[in-house]
Amino acid sequence: MLRIAQGRVWLTGAALAQDLVLQAGDALAVAVGQHVVLEPWGWPGECNAPVLFRWDHVAPQPHRHQARTRVARDWELGVVQPLQELVRALAGAGRAVGAAAVQVTAATGRLGAGLAGFALGRVMATAAPGEKEVCMKSGCSA
Repeated sequence: MLRIAQGRVWLTGAALAQDLVLQAGDALAVAVGQHVVLEPWGWPGECNAPVLFRWDHVAPQPHRHQARTRVARDWELGVVQPLQELVRALAGAGRAVGAAAVQVTAATGRLGAGLAGFALGRVMATAAPGEKEVCMKSGCSA
């Protein structure tokens, strides 16, 4: 059991249906193995407000189907959560590869434009040997 003793926090986690804001006096049950992220969430105009919280162990309630519950918990912790983490990591890697591809494409385009400009400059210098400089910028009348 997560209990907020002082301040206010923003809380998120994979198993939560939505992000939460908890304040002093609020409590939230967090399952064993469930990952949550807490961040201080001060009131408007308030900065660096201290946050105090505590974790209280709550004994599990006896259950007639304890073996099935244990299997379900082991499945959740051993398979489902690592699979969710893998999917998130692969999605992040996909976004990174996509961003890198965009950057490579842009750099390749700039390189091609630079090479074409250089080649055109060389051709122009060869075609008009009396002229020393060729203006390659738009709006230039030289």
